[in-house]
Amino acid sequence: MSYETALQRVSELRAATGLDPLGSTATATSSATAGAFDAQLLQQQQSLLNADSDSTDASDPMSNFGLPVISVADQYRMLGMTPLMASGTGTGAGARMVALAQRELGVSETSGNNESPRIREYRTATAGAENTPGPWCAYFVSWLAKEAGSPVGAGGNGTGYVPTLEAWGRQQGRYAEADSYKPSPGDIVIFNWGGSGVADHTGIVESVDTDGTVHTIEGNSSDAVKRREYSSSTNDIQGYVRM
Repeated sequence: MSYETALQRVSELRAATGLDPLGSTATATSSATAGAFDAQLLQQQQSLLNADSDSTDASDPMSNFGLPVISVADQYRMLGMTPLMASGTGTGAGARMVALAQRELGVSETSGNNESPRIREYRTATAGAENTPGPWCAYFVSWLAKEAGSPVGAGGNGTGYVPTLEAWGRQQGRYAEADSYKPSPGDIVIFNWGGSGVADHTGIVESVDTDGTVHTIEGNSSDAVKRREYSSSTNDIQGYVRM
């Protein structure tokens, strides 16, 4: 099913459930609480999962809908609503990722060429990357996630490219902009140091102080796994992927 077809099917599903037309943001927002809307999404998802794709029962509005290829966050946006990006609502893998990262502190490149036996191990979490040395911050995060039992990237195949990691977080409905979200330990942090709008570095949140200071553990930070910290007013952090 193409993405465009999926969008059309969800639009038809909205009509079948009696929701207001797209664009009626104020009405949709005022007429549905977050809890009610979540319940409706769950009902729709269960109907989609249980539907027989070969069914010809015209009385069943779900019978002609296959499993959608768009995320729950996409469905919220289609309704003109923004899902609540609460802190610490990920999969629970974050604490395991932090513990793993703490044990890796001090791992470094052997000759400043993005390579060492341990860094090669990090790359094994990203499909096809074991023998392709390169900037390894995203490889490190991908390894942490896989070892923690919650792999990132399409098909859980990891990634060595930070913009791809960000895009995956958005597609999964896990991404939150830095200015609208309070991070939790274990969240993946997405940096944009150059201010270009293109993500260029990543790590994980180790802890957050009451004043908003964010403490991180990052791979490929001065060629090693190191701790860093960032004030609440930093412009270096673009967003977070909740884990």
